[in-house]
Formats: sequence, C-alpha cells, structure tokens
Amino acid sequence: MNNILLIIAVFGFVLTINLFARKRTNLSILFLALFYLIYSIYAVQNYIITANLISNFKWFYVWPLPIYNLIAVPMYFYFVSTINNGFKWKWFYLILFVPFVLGIIDTIIIYTSPKAVYDALLELAITNPIKRFHAKYGLLYLSQHYIIRHIWQFLAVITLFPLMLNFIRSNKSKENAKLILIRWLIILYALMFLMSILTCIHAIERAFDIGILSLLQDNATLINISFYIVLFLIAIIPISFPSILYSNLNITAPNTSIANTVTPPNTSNNSIKEPKYGLNIEDIRSKLDLIIKQDLFSDPNFDLNKCAQELGIPTHQVSHFLKQHMNLSFSSYRNMLRIEKAKRLIKNDYLSLNTIEALALTCGFANRSSFSKVFKKLTDFSPGAYLESLQNNS
Repeated sequence: MNNILLIIAVFGFVLTINLFARKRTNLSILFLALFYLIYSIYAVQNYIITANLISNFKWFYVWPLPIYNLIAVPMYFYFVSTINNGFKWKWFYLILFVPFVLGIIDTIIIYTSPKAVYDALLELAITNPIKRFHAKYGLLYLSQHYIIRHIWQFLAVITLFPLMLNFIRSNKSKENAKLILIRWLIILYALMFLMSILTCIHAIERAFDIGILSLLQDNATLINISFYIVLFLIAIIPISFPSILYSNLNITAPNTSIANTVTPPNTSNNSIKEPKYGLNIEDIRSKLDLIIKQDLFSDPNFDLNKCAQELGIPTHQVSHFLKQHMNLSFSSYRNMLRIEKAKRLIKNDYLSLNTIEALALTCGFANRSSFSKVFKKLTDFSPGAYLESLQNNS
C-alpha cells in the first residue's frame, strides 16, 4: 500500500507541474493545480510516515498541517469557477478557511515552543504512527485537526451538489467539448465525494476510537483499500481528459470573440474533438482576437510563420487548429478576415474617396486583381457590384 502513495505523489506532482507550466491559463486551472499540489505533498508525507522513514526527514513534519487543512478550498473554488465560467469572491467563502486558520495557529504554537515539544511529536510519529493523532499540537489534537479538515471537505462537496445538478441540467447540448467537460466534472465530483466520506469515517474513528460501521470495524482493510483506490483514481483520472489539462473548455457562456464573428463554411460545433498536440483552445482564440484587433492580418507580409509567432505555437499547430475548429486553411482564414474588413470599409463609404486598388492594398492584398478575385469568390460580387447592391438596398 505504501508504494501506491508514492505513485500517487508522482502522478500528482506531474499534473501540478503540467498545469502551472502553461503560459496562459484561467483561474479554474490554477485552482486545480493548487489542489493537486496539496494532494501530492499529503501523499508524500503519508508515504514517509507509513514507510517508517520520518526519522530521515525530521524537517518534514508539522509544518504541512495548515496546507492540508486548506485542501477543500482549491477543490471547491475549482468547481465553482469552472461551472460559473469565472470566479467572483463572496464573503462566506471565508468559512472554508477555518481549518486552515486553526492549522496556522497550532503550527505557530509548536514552532515557538521549546524544541522538546517538536521532538516529542516527532518521536511519537516515529515509534507509533497511529497514536500520533492523539498528540496535542496547541489548541487542538492532531485527530481534531484531521476530523475538522475532512468534515469541511465533506460539507464543501455537499454544498457543490445543487450547483453541479443545475450545471448538468442547463447543458444538455450534444457538442463533444461540452460532453467532455461535464463527464470530467461528474467523475471528479464522484471521486471527491467518495474520498470525503472515507476520510470522514477514518477521522471520526481515530478521534473517538469507535467503529462507525460494524463491517468496517471488523475489517479495517476494506476501507483502507477503498481509500487507496479512490486516492489513486483522483491522481490518474485527468490523463483520460487531455482537453482539461491542455485547454480551457468554456461551455457556460457563448463565445462572442471577434475571431468567431465570422462563420466559416461547413463548420459545426459538433465537430470539436479532443485537442491534438495539447492545444490551448481558448488561449489561441484570445490571441487570434488580438491579431484581429491589431489589424495584423492586413499586413501584406502576414503569413503562416508570422501568425505562428504571434500565437506562440508551431506552424503545423496553427494549421491544425484552423482546420479542426474553422474548417479553413490559413490562407483562406486570412482572406476571409481581409474581405470582412473590405466589406466594412465599403459600407463606411471608403470607395467614395478612394480607389478599389487602394482598398485592396489597405486590406493586405498585393494588387487589385487578386483582391477582386478573392472578393467575388467569398461574396459572389465584385467590389463595385457589392457597393452598388448596398446603395440599392439603402
């Protein structure tokens, strides 16, 4: 069983590094990364204690207590920020920090006490790891910290249930991206619920030396095995959801970005699949918005290489993104943006003071001929005919 804790820690740290290392991310992913960081530290310390290695790591004791007491916070905030597509602080969130504050107080008391106090706690953890929970830290015994922490975690999970239920009911679309996120949240929530129940049982039994369930009292191995399985699943389950790790799936609010104001031909939201190459979809969309706002596509020298540089990804990933999510090649996408700009300028009476050749150059085309050819292909009108149709309609 001890080796499972070590495996859990390794998976947890890999996930944490993966999530924190992303160049741009939303707040919900940072909450998830913080949860896995705490989770991993917890697994490492439990491995060290259960494997009787704490005497070799005497410094790795007591100080993580406030961190462990914080574990319900990033987990709760992750679900809230993902479901609400953003995070807004509310005063009652302070309740989540009660175990953390108690842990801080007791940790300060221990480290400001004579060294013999810390040594006694450490000696108990070395000689009798189970009885270490009956040691008094400051205001509370370790068992009391343990039970408060996990009751808070259980209450946080229960509080999330109505929010989860409403989220699932309000997102009945069959779009693949939505289904992926909903499936991920359901699985993670179920695992967190199971973990909170198992840890609460552990905590109450350790605090009061009682058996909550006669079956579990007579067969402690059963609950231990279940506990380890749940911990292991929480550590490895994100591997099955690469879009959760590498992209910010946004499904609660419609995308109103400039990059999506033009509807490319033959595209459907149902075609969205798990992102290849670990693409950060929302990050790419936001950067494309910036490219459009800065009018970079109107530069005659704006090609696939320059676009890739602006996005901070290789050229083949740019091509894959445009093909997968817009069903367009890069040149087709660039031409579409340029023609949309030309249509806006024509509607704003640009041609009343300028020539069609000037319009072509302004929109990034090398000459009038290539501009007119692309314009007619995308609008079924020549620039002059398009202007005439606008005048007739007005």
